Amino acid sequence: NVVEFYYPEEIVLFEREFVEAERAAYMETCIEDDEIALRMDAGRRILMQRGTNEVGPYQSPMEDGMQHFHEWYRAQQVL
Repeated sequence: NVVEFYYPEEIVLFEREFVEAERAAYMETCIEDDEIALRMDAGRRILMQRGTNEVGPYQSPMEDGMQHFHEWYRAQQVL
């Protein structure tokens, strides 16, 4: 992935420490998110290999789309 950062000129010129801190915080979050995603994928793969499915409750109506997507995705993995 390519990550680009854009700041107003006055921020870049006069608040360099802010820019560097913000970028570092963003990249730290990216690393944490990658680790979470890899662990979740590994856990889901193990469950799939066992033939079990353990999921938390979906919060309707906000996560109805997620439930539909996950059902579709699981069906694609079987193919």
